Amino acid sequence: MSKGGLVNRAKRNIFYKFLSESSRILPALLFIYIARELGGEDFGKLSFAYSFAGICIIVADFGLNTILIRNVSRQKELTREYIGNIFVLKIVLSVVSISVMGLFVLFAGYSREVITLVIVFGGVMFFKTLVDFFCAVFNAYERMDREAFLKGTSQILLFLSGIVILALGFGLFGLSNVFLVVYLLSSVVGFYMVYKGITSIRPCFNLRFWKYILRESLPLALTVVFTVIYFKIDIVMLSLIRGDNSEIGWYSAAMRLIELVGVVPALIVSALFPILSGLYKDSIDSLKKAYKISFKYLLVIALPVAVGTLLLSERFINIIYGKEFVRAIPALQILVFALIFIFVNYILMNILVAIDKQKLNAIVAGTCVFVNIVLNLCLIPHYGYLGAGFATVITEIVLFGLCLYFVTRYVCKVNIISLFIRPLISVIIMGAFIVVILAKLNLVLVVCISALIYFSCLLLFKYFTGDDKVILMHLLGRQK
Repeated sequence: MSKGGLVNRAKRNIFYKFLSESSRILPALLFIYIARELGGEDFGKLSFAYSFAGICIIVADFGLNTILIRNVSRQKELTREYIGNIFVLKIVLSVVSISVMGLFVLFAGYSREVITLVIVFGGVMFFKTLVDFFCAVFNAYERMDREAFLKGTSQILLFLSGIVILALGFGLFGLSNVFLVVYLLSSVVGFYMVYKGITSIRPCFNLRFWKYILRESLPLALTVVFTVIYFKIDIVMLSLIRGDNSEIGWYSAAMRLIELVGVVPALIVSALFPILSGLYKDSIDSLKKAYKISFKYLLVIALPVAVGTLLLSERFINIIYGKEFVRAIPALQILVFALIFIFVNYILMNILVAIDKQKLNAIVAGTCVFVNIVLNLCLIPHYGYLGAGFATVITEIVLFGLCLYFVTRYVCKVNIISLFIRPLISVIIMGAFIVVILAKLNLVLVVCISALIYFSCLLLFKYFTGDDKVILMHLLGRQK
C-alpha cells in the first residue's frame, strides 16, 4: 500500500480514536467534581474501590481483545469464531475475578462501606469489560466511528447523571450506582451494534479454540495484569501500609491528571495498532518506518506536556481541585516525569505485540511489577504518597529501557540522542519563557503561547524532515 494510503487510514483511525478517547475527559472532569464535592476522605474511598476493582477485573481481559484485533484485522473470516468464543470466555473470567475480589475484601478487615463500594465497582468493571470487547471488534474492522459513538454516549451519560446525582445529595453510594447502571446500558447497546453492524454474536464453547486462544493470549494477559498492577497497586499499598484515605485522595487527584494526559498516546497508538499488525505481514520496511515516525512524534508531544505541567502544577491543582488538594501538588510534580516515558512506552509495547513478540512484553511487565512493589514497600512507609510517586516514575523508566532493548533487537534501532536534542533545547526555551515572562498570565493563554514557542523552535531548528511534511499534508487533507 502507498504511503498516502497508509496515512489516510491512520488519519481516519486517529480522528475517530480522538473522538472516542477524548470522551474520557468527561469522566475525568466528573472525578474532579466528585473530589471537590466529597472531599479527600470519601474521594479516597471511591478511588480505592475503583482502583482495586480495576486491578481484579483485568483477569477478564486476559489479552483477548488485543489478540482479536490483531488476528481478525489480518483475516476477517475468523470473526465469528473469535467473537463467539471470546464473548463467553470473558463472562466466565469476569465471574471468577469478581468472586475472588469479594472474598478478599470480606476477609481483609475493610469497613462495610468500603466492601460495598468494591462489590459495586466489581459489577461496573464487568460491564466495562464487555464494552471494551465490543470496541475491540470495531477496531479489528477499523470501524473506530462506531467505537467513538459507543464510548462517547456512555461517557456523556455518566458525566451528566453523575453530576445530577451528586447535586441532588445522593452521595457516594448513589454515585456508585450511577456507574453501574450506565455501563450496564452501554454493554447492551454495544452488543446490539456488533450484532447488527458486524456479525451475529452466537456464544461458542469450543474448548479446543479456548485452549489455543488462552495459550496465545497468556503473555498479553500477564502483560496487562502486570501493567495495571504496577500502575494501580500504589493506591492499594497506600491503603494497606498507611491507611490514610486523605493521602489516597491527594495521590489519586494527581494520578487522575496523569491518566488524563495519557489518553493522548493511548488513542494514537491504538489507532495505529491494526495498521502495524498488517504491515508486519505485508511490509517490514513500512513497519520500521511507521515505528520510527510514531516514536518521534510521541516524544515531541510528551516533552512540552511534561515540562509545562511541572512548571504550572500549582495552578492546575488549585484551579481543578481547589485549595483542599494543595498537597496533591508535589505528587503531580513527581509524576510528570513519568509522562515522557508513558508516551513512548505505548508504541514500544504495541510494536512488540504487532510482531508477535508478546511474550517479551509479559517478561518486561513482570519485571516492572517486581520493581514497583519493592520500591513501594521501601518508599511508602517513609515518604507516603510521594514515595508512591517516585516508585511509579522509576518503574516507567525501567519499562522504557527493557522495551527499547527488545524493539531495537527485533525491529530496528532509533537514534534517541538525535531525536531528543532539538526537542530538549526547544522545551528548555519554552520553560524559560513560562518562568520569566508567562507565569502570571491567564492559564489558557500561557498554554497556547508555550505550545507556539515550542513548535516554532522545532521549525527554526529544522527538526521536521521532508517525510514529516508529506505526512502532515496527508493528515491535513491537503494532499491526495
